[in-house]
Amino acid sequence: MLIILMRHIPLTASLWFCIALTTLMLGLSALPSNAFDALSLQRAEVIKGEVWRLFTGNLVHFGWPHTLMNLAAFLLCTFALLAQQSLLKFSLLFFWCCMAVGLGVFYLNPEYTTYAGLSGAIHGFIVAGLAQSRLHPLWLRSGALILVAGKIWQEQSPNYTATDLQALLPVPVATDAHLYGALAGVAFLLIEYSFNKARRNH
Repeated sequence: MLIILMRHIPLTASLWFCIALTTLMLGLSALPSNAFDALSLQRAEVIKGEVWRLFTGNLVHFGWPHTLMNLAAFLLCTFALLAQQSLLKFSLLFFWCCMAVGLGVFYLNPEYTTYAGLSGAIHGFIVAGLAQSRLHPLWLRSGALILVAGKIWQEQSPNYTATDLQALLPVPVATDAHLYGALAGVAFLLIEYSFNKARRNH
């Protein structure tokens, strides 16, 4: 799927940035465990003042299965939905979603003593990409948004159980992070719309 998309989509600045981020996260996963300890969102360390973990916790993962699943989704999402975004907008979306997930987990999920992974932010990328991409027809993007909303709704239900793929992770799936990421994607769209409207009025 990714190879097919690469044949039809030019390598824009945003795609190169995505590839650079992917390479960075692969490199972080290859480092000794003390890199994970220094960058993951550890609640006790954030309270002590290490606030960078709210962002960097999204860049490290709980082992290789977690890393490869998230990075495959990140690459596919970027190639399929965000390829035509400007580098500035793509960078802002990445930082916004990562910070929203980090802050959401820190303030709303005290049970998460350690959080890591990009999956929460990816849900924000998907929502924003589906809402704005012009590479796919509206009916397809609308249907995909409904599926994403249904997935998050199911994950929030008390009877939710992890899929076989998610069961490969050494920790429970942080489903609340997926919700925070999706809401961050919606908020990003609303802020952008308000900004563009105000600029047009002036």
